[in-house]
Amino acid sequence: MERVLADVLRDQRNLGNKGDGGWKRSILNVVAAVLSTSFNVNVTSDHVKNRIKLWRSGFDWDDTKHMITVENENAWNEYCTVRPCNACVDSCLCVSALLTI
Repeated sequence: MERVLADVLRDQRNLGNKGDGGWKRSILNVVAAVLSTSFNVNVTSDHVKNRIKLWRSGFDWDDTKHMITVENENAWNEYCTVRPCNACVDSCLCVSALLTI
């Protein structure tokens, strides 16, 4: 799905459908419709927008491991600074234990 999303966004950019301020809602709707049809799932423009934000943030999803990964240590350090981990209690797993650097 990630590859199709990237391809559709590239095609839309090449058609001149990306402004300086980012992606227009109408284009996000087009992309969501293509993904929904291609994979027989319900994808909304908000899903597409959030995926783009995730790509920009330095975090990604590993489809093989079924977990979030961090592309660079700076992104992880910034995340930990802004959102200190308080989830390490009893049998709960800390989010940082699920992330790979």
